[in-house]
Amino acid sequence: MNKINIGDLLDFEAEKSARKAIFKEGQLDVGLLLYEPGQTTTEHKHSNIDEVFYVISGEGTITINNEELVLSEKDIILSPKGETHGFCNTSSSNWVVLQIKIKS
Repeated sequence: MNKINIGDLLDFEAEKSARKAIFKEGQLDVGLLLYEPGQTTTEHKHSNIDEVFYVISGEGTITINNEELVLSEKDIILSPKGETHGFCNTSSSNWVVLQIKIKS
């Protein structure tokens, strides 16, 4: 069993958003998405992965199937397989999102 402190993974990159792996076991893949202000992830989709996103800190927008939603601290959302999703940190502070991927 591994204990990980999220604070130890908060290594933001100036050029682009970053993903820091936490756990990967079987069908489960957990990581942190780190966005500095203005950073984005282009809309994309996965045909065999459901994803859950939980905001640890900050605020930004997620677009799922062309519907844009503001997500802030303690918000959680599901992006089912086959649906497009993308991210944008629209705030003036860093945005930290826990990503849970489950392959089907």
